[in-house]
Amino acid sequence: MPPILMMAAALAASPTAIGQSFEALTQASKDAPLCTEEGGLCVTGTPEGAFVVTRKGKPVAQWTAKKEQDDDRFRPLPSVLRLSDGSGVLVGVGVQRSKMYSGGNAEVIFQRLMLVRLGQKQGSEPVAVMEAPYSSDISIRACFDEKDMKQRLDACADQYTLTSTLASAPSTHGGTQSGMPDLILVVKATNFPRGVSRQADSLEMPALTQTDLVEETDKICTYSRRYTFNAAAHAYRPNVPLPPCEDFTVP
Repeated sequence: MPPILMMAAALAASPTAIGQSFEALTQASKDAPLCTEEGGLCVTGTPEGAFVVTRKGKPVAQWTAKKEQDDDRFRPLPSVLRLSDGSGVLVGVGVQRSKMYSGGNAEVIFQRLMLVRLGQKQGSEPVAVMEAPYSSDISIRACFDEKDMKQRLDACADQYTLTSTLASAPSTHGGTQSGMPDLILVVKATNFPRGVSRQADSLEMPALTQTDLVEETDKICTYSRRYTFNAAAHAYRPNVPLPPCEDFTVP
């Protein structure tokens, strides 16, 4: 098993994460809020960025998500993490950016973690403490005539896909004092067919062969990072900077 997958499996099985792990959120119906299994904690959000968190039916936080680009759209992500000391909860916001191409399209989503402090006076606005890649699904047209189709063996779209998982882990740098666990981000990026890049014209490549018609893992953009909470910055910081990976993070 590759090291990155071994790390993800170990985190999932680690007993130290019990009591401070991400909980799934589900919907009872299409327009219902996303709620934890017992229904005690719920999140709603609009594409325009209006979010509300409720606990036992009562609002505990509300805010408007900040746009970094004019066309940003938002949605709640389907998991939350309740801090072990009961002081707050980490709520995931999906920041979606899309673009249409001639014969293709791109959707890129970043995950923004909002720290909601419980017990504070109503109206206290949550704080963004982390933002990282969440997913991407990009398709770029690669054939424009029969010659191109022959060169590409009818594989007429370059595909770029990114997926991620985020898990909690015991704090290694004093985050326990603030109730903030470490977070492990695992990202996998792939492209199809083999050898394509958004930084070059794929039709300038040699003609594809059957062995090229495979999904290829991008070794640079497939990685894991450990995030620790920096109390001075009031934000999570990765142990190593993330690679830019614009093939997967720019629509």
